[in-house]
Amino acid sequence: MKAAIFGIGTELTDGQIVNKNAAWISKQLKHLGLMTQAHLVVPDDRKLMREGLEFCATKADLLFLTGGLGPTSDDFTREIVTEWAGVPLKFDEASWQHVTERLTSRGYVVKEIQKQQCYFPEGSKVLKNAQGTANAFYLEAHGKKVFVLPGPPREIESVWNDYVAEWLKQHTQHLDPFVTRMWDTLGVGESDVAVIVEDVLKNVSVEKGYRVHLPYVEVKLSYFKSQEQDMAAAVDTLTEALHFCTITRDAEDVAEVFAQKLKEVNSLCLIDEVTGQFLMNRLMPVLRTYMTDKFWSFSKSKDVKSPADLHLHIIPKDEHSCEVSLEYRGRKTKDFITSPYTTANMRERRHQYFAEMALIFWMKNLS
Repeated sequence: MKAAIFGIGTELTDGQIVNKNAAWISKQLKHLGLMTQAHLVVPDDRKLMREGLEFCATKADLLFLTGGLGPTSDDFTREIVTEWAGVPLKFDEASWQHVTERLTSRGYVVKEIQKQQCYFPEGSKVLKNAQGTANAFYLEAHGKKVFVLPGPPREIESVWNDYVAEWLKQHTQHLDPFVTRMWDTLGVGESDVAVIVEDVLKNVSVEKGYRVHLPYVEVKLSYFKSQEQDMAAAVDTLTEALHFCTITRDAEDVAEVFAQKLKEVNSLCLIDEVTGQFLMNRLMPVLRTYMTDKFWSFSKSKDVKSPADLHLHIIPKDEHSCEVSLEYRGRKTKDFITSPYTTANMRERRHQYFAEMALIFWMKNLS
């Protein structure tokens, strides 16, 4: 089963917002071993929407449409889908009740224009949106299975958890999932990593891929789950060959692992005199998840005094090395990091390397 994700909205094609929905949906599908064949985005234009829907239908068996289910004049996704399916629109009284109850409970006046959100293709299944007024729907047409979802990410996730996830679980049990194994390497250039990989796998028929997400170079091997036993030796050999530079495996994130260890920490003070914004940018998203109701602070000066439980410091030793330390529960641990990036024009890469190595040190030593 192959999927395509079709985002609808002029705000996407204008660059006003980034289409994070497509990435999120693809990630959910990847966990199930499904392959996403295409991401497509078009503005609120009827002709382009119809052409885009037909294009996606030629590339995949399973389609996900996002956006254009609201009550305004530029929300006509349901009309385009209905025309493509060749069925009439039908008013759904339960959806009107949902809209009415949600709006009135929040002090809004219900308007006639909002009835637009309550029409669905005949024969489709309405999927209640617990986080918004625009219900989603599922239908089958032209041999394709189609989920039409609202645009806001929170609403998509709600509908997904309530309906789509279980549907996918039931309808993908018979499939041979497409598996991807990953190695995140650090301190070695992309071409150098590629030489190692290509040499190890020169006689192995497997889909290989590389992704640079600084300061890492990610190596990917993809194959069907039914091939897992045949691929085991190649995976083991590659793992051994990349052992000297591998930091994490299979999409594990150092910042996420470290942040999970902070659950028992009530307060945190991080002093970073080395990396600029790199450490803060890496930690901020995960700290918001794991330390929402706790105290944490960042500073660029070691002279800052803080009563925090956990102190994390990274201070310069010279241009190419730094000292990283962790102080917690009366115990202080420190180490020195030397960057492999030594030339003047690699200054930013050095800072990224220092940030990541500091996270790795803290992750290993926080207990």
